[in-house]
Amino acid sequence: MMMVLLQTAPPEGEIKIIWLTEALLYTPSISMSKTETESRVGGSWREAWYWSKKYGRGLITMLVIIGTIKIFLGELRPHFLSTCQPDVECKGTEFVSSYTCTNSEESLYFVRDASKSFPSGHAAMSVFEAIFLIWYLEKRVPRLRTLFTIPLFQMVLMCWAVFCSLSRITDNRHHWWDVLAGTIAGSIAAFMTCLFGCQNFDASKRKRKTSLYTDHDHKLINSGGGGAAATLGTPLHKEEINLNNVIHA
Repeated sequence: MMMVLLQTAPPEGEIKIIWLTEALLYTPSISMSKTETESRVGGSWREAWYWSKKYGRGLITMLVIIGTIKIFLGELRPHFLSTCQPDVECKGTEFVSSYTCTNSEESLYFVRDASKSFPSGHAAMSVFEAIFLIWYLEKRVPRLRTLFTIPLFQMVLMCWAVFCSLSRITDNRHHWWDVLAGTIAGSIAAFMTCLFGCQNFDASKRKRKTSLYTDHDHKLINSGGGGAAATLGTPLHKEEINLNNVIHA
């Protein structure tokens, strides 16, 4: 049985999971100053958009690379003969390099795609999505009262990736080595995206746009320009204070 819905579904479900997780579990950072305080809705939207962009960039980059490999190294799919219906007849162990597909019932894209089996893009996509979400849930979701909620969901995601990959073999769409190569490619892409693109989902390592006048722990410098004495005035950034001291020195 063809798993059409499972295999061709766009990554909308994964993005919805990210947005739903941030909307339900987002809490403003205690390290934010009063001037940076934002609403819970705005903060969750910002976080969901940030992680969704990282997810999308990693997925698109991986698919572009796999698509390029398919063009130059792609092999014949298991159903190639029935899909292409070449106008030649194989005799013994003869290798035929020149042929013309005679199948007019299928679209030209589907006929050409029958010769792009390696590696499996569906296997790579399913494994990438599963690893990314498992990693995301492990790092971003706080510990819940129900101990097995998140691990159970993570196990479902991994089972989905395995089932989707194996179904490409049982549905006669790929050889086993195509699926294996796609699984390896998806795993590498997911690990690189999570570690380098998302910084291990550590929000503290992200560069935020902040105002220059957010540090109120330093002394106030007289804006009247008299000396280096600290009097009531306008708070300056640390770099500006150091520069001010150097100038007056």
